[in-house]
Amino acid sequence: MQSYVLQITSCLPLCSFVYFIRNSKKNRSEIFLGYSLLVVFLCSQLFWYNPIRHSIIHKIDAIVAKTSIGYSIFYTVCMKKLPRNLFCSYLMIVFAMGVTFYASNYYSTKEWCCSHHIFYHFLLHLCGNIGTKYVFYSNAVT
Repeated sequence: MQSYVLQITSCLPLCSFVYFIRNSKKNRSEIFLGYSLLVVFLCSQLFWYNPIRHSIIHKIDAIVAKTSIGYSIFYTVCMKKLPRNLFCSYLMIVFAMGVTFYASNYYSTKEWCCSHHIFYHFLLHLCGNIGTKYVFYSNAVT
């Protein structure tokens, strides 16, 4: 199975956590989001080590990831004052996350862990990692 690629990209939240430690303003929301990266990392690693569809760890991983992503987007769009050019590029990342999530989900329903499913989920992990840089961008007004 090719899912080992996603186990590797599931380490990206650790890179984002280091970025959080170095760059965040450390307000309450960013602290919550920073530490949620560790929970996302743990759940994702547990799931992608043995990716059994609809298992309890799959459900937990999905809830943790979607909650973390949802709050990250809400915080960055509604509470963080990014410069206009960064805000526009952030919206493009969010759009890319939506497209890759949709494609990953579509192909996973056709055939679990097929190459298309893995590829689009891999891209989703990369987009999510890029998106966290905006969440913890320190020159924005909060």
